[in-house]
Amino acid sequence: MNAAASVERRARTTAVPLVLGGVVCGLAWAAALRVVMATTAGVESTVEWLGTFEGILLPGAVTGGLLGWAEHLRRTGGHPRRRWLVLAPLTFVLATPGVVPSVFVDGLGGGAIGVPLIGMAGGYALAGSGPRWARWAAGGLALLAVPGWLVTASLIGGELALGTPRGAWTAVLYLSLLAVLCLGCAVPLRGPGETDRAGLRLVVAGVVCGLAWGAGLRGFMAEIAEPTSSVSWIGTFGAILLPAAVVGGLLGWAEHRRRTGGSARWRRLALAPLVFAVDPFALVVVLPAMAGGYALSGRASRRARWVCGAAAFLPVPVFVLVVALLGDRGALGELATPQGAWTTTLLFSCLAVLTISCAIPRRPVVPASPAEEMTPPPVPSWPTV
Repeated sequence: MNAAASVERRARTTAVPLVLGGVVCGLAWAAALRVVMATTAGVESTVEWLGTFEGILLPGAVTGGLLGWAEHLRRTGGHPRRRWLVLAPLTFVLATPGVVPSVFVDGLGGGAIGVPLIGMAGGYALAGSGPRWARWAAGGLALLAVPGWLVTASLIGGELALGTPRGAWTAVLYLSLLAVLCLGCAVPLRGPGETDRAGLRLVVAGVVCGLAWGAGLRGFMAEIAEPTSSVSWIGTFGAILLPAAVVGGLLGWAEHRRRTGGSARWRRLALAPLVFAVDPFALVVVLPAMAGGYALSGRASRRARWVCGAAAFLPVPVFVLVVALLGDRGALGELATPQGAWTTTLLFSCLAVLTISCAIPRRPVVPASPAEEMTPPPVPSWPTV
């Protein structure tokens, strides 16, 4: 009885970090998607409390939390109804129900419906469950986003043209965000016993997530530098996107080695974020994130983890100090505006995602035998978040 109670208690406690991690990732995802909207709209873009936070950021956080809950249910034996959580992206539609009639009346608001549908279709295709023909059809539907964006960028032209640095960066940001959503939507459809030990798949997923992260962070830089922001091939792709993809791939490989119980040397991949040191100024955010990852891994003494956890919050006062010193007199007040609150959310949610990722190489090794995995009794009722 004591062993069963311990397993059940562990099952309950593991839900909290997974749901919170999902909320953070969903918030960063939604804030980065708002960059795509702002870039597409150009000078006509306006940030409002209701439209940005209630219509985009809040649904993104809820979607991330629901998918984190789905991962918890999958790890703890699977709940027969957890597959319904693949519908989590529809929270974007629920947050802005007016887009449904608007699509049929004046053709506006299709993105609020199209993005969730692409994510769910791509998740079904990637999950590997169901008839092959259905998965191929769902994958084809998800891939329609690529020619769809190519046509949109061609029609808008200007800086969004794919031949320009800004247009290429925006395309990478949008398509990588959709790919990340597809990966997230595959979670509720995967079986409880699947560990996805294939190294190549985890590396590719890491590269995709790294690209989305780097492109989203570049969006923060573009927003705070407007209207003088300029996107260059070397500065954006060489100094930000390429290192982000490499770091993501290395951390994906670290997750593979962790799941397969590789040699102790794989823990050296905790140093992967130092790839960003190609730009020395990036160490201001990389080193605190690495310290935070060390604290989250739980593999050191409590004192060391508290010290590293405190170091992870150093970017907050540094950011406020930089805004106060380099901005005008009202710079700090602008952080309380919709534009300032959104860009601040984008920055610190991206840093939080990097911190969570830095914990991967230091996390405990997954048990090699399925019998050793934690398998508590199924959850008896429909979960609520």
